[in-house]
Amino acid sequence: MDNLILLCDKHHKMAHSRVIDRKALREYKKLLSVSYNTLINERFDQLEKLLREQSKSRLDPELPEKQYISFDLEKRSPKRHEILYFSLDHIAICHYERLSGLEFEHQVEFFRGEDKLLLDALRQSDQEEDIIIDVHYFRTSYIDAPAYASWLEKKIELYELLTGRKARGILLIVVRKPHMKREGYLSLTEQGVKACTRNITLKVYSCEEVGFQPDP
Repeated sequence: MDNLILLCDKHHKMAHSRVIDRKALREYKKLLSVSYNTLINERFDQLEKLLREQSKSRLDPELPEKQYISFDLEKRSPKRHEILYFSLDHIAICHYERLSGLEFEHQVEFFRGEDKLLLDALRQSDQEEDIIIDVHYFRTSYIDAPAYASWLEKKIELYELLTGRKARGILLIVVRKPHMKREGYLSLTEQGVKACTRNITLKVYSCEEVGFQPDP
């Protein structure tokens, strides 16, 4: 990809110098566009693979999403824990907003064909790098894993490719109990953040701090 960009730039300069015809330049740009689309599709595939691998390791049973009351009447509702965890995510983001003095867009979606990039929160700025927040709730310490940072890193890569804007990430972890904030409880998550090549900051709050407890 980098070599193709350099090649296209080289021929662009040559065209202005009338060393190469503009038809050839258009062909190079077309090739660049195809390569760019391929790169975006690869990033979507990588993110989906990471999410699939994690979902297979979850212990939560799959529950039916529909209930048929009669032949022509159907009731649908999200699972209770999904609503509570969703609420916690955005309450935690609001808590970070209060502490940082920054406002974010919540539940931001980018669509490209059938592919979708969903961000828990996004702040765009013309003066600084954009900020992407990714939130996760840890009920117990066994959920600790390096994969969370990898997911956020892939989301940042995709966001930058789709928008052409630079971004950094905040991995926001909400833990069920205050003692889970102590050193060692989130060691794998911390290792994952350190292993990332992107600028990702780890923030950890307890449910008590954000003021909402989704579990009894």
